[in-house]
Amino acid sequence: MRLLAISTSTPRGSAAVFDGGKLIGASVYTDLEGHAERIFLAAEDALRAAGVSAASIEAFACDIGPGSFTGVRVGVAATKGMAIGRGAPLAGVGSLEAMAAEAFASGQAGPHDLVVAALDAKKQELFLAAFDVRGALCWAPRHVPRADVAALVLAGPGASLPPGGLLRVVGEVAAEDPALAAFVLRSPGTDLPDAAAVGRVALGRLVSGGDFDPEYIEPLYVRPPDAKPMASGGPS
Repeated sequence: MRLLAISTSTPRGSAAVFDGGKLIGASVYTDLEGHAERIFLAAEDALRAAGVSAASIEAFACDIGPGSFTGVRVGVAATKGMAIGRGAPLAGVGSLEAMAAEAFASGQAGPHDLVVAALDAKKQELFLAAFDVRGALCWAPRHVPRADVAALVLAGPGASLPPGGLLRVVGEVAAEDPALAAFVLRSPGTDLPDAAAVGRVALGRLVSGGDFDPEYIEPLYVRPPDAKPMASGGPS
């Protein structure tokens, strides 16, 4: 299966092309405010690096968040448009899930470990979720005040480790907390979500079968957006 995956939920945007489970092309940039313009160029660059055409893509994958509200919307809308236009399946992968999956896939986390993934949620908060090696959600995505993160992680996921397992934490923002420093793993693929990790998770789902209708893919914001709908007849 030839798949194109993208990630736009953080300042780092990326696109990756897979063929038969092998990563054959990728492109990365940093521009939080420019995803709408740059993600399609990144996809073109990844396809060019892979030496394949857009017409050969059989499936799509995207990072559905949480993260930047605008970035998540751009990524979901872009891949839904491409998938619907091609009549191809689309798999959505959480940003935190992709980071945790990369820790296991790269060998940084062991098969009995528990990985807590963290992203900057702004407003002095972090997005957090915890996963095991199967990708099972052990701690549902949530937004937590920065001041409470270490205590919650150590008392929550850290207190319910399987036998022989270790607590691991991924996300560049987690490294800023001295209380978590001893648990933090660092690498490009675990610091922030990446299209390559999104693609690997998506491929595992797609090959197992199921309904991957693009119409059903929706952003995972976790926290309501700041913008509120304008009341009927009210001021903008």
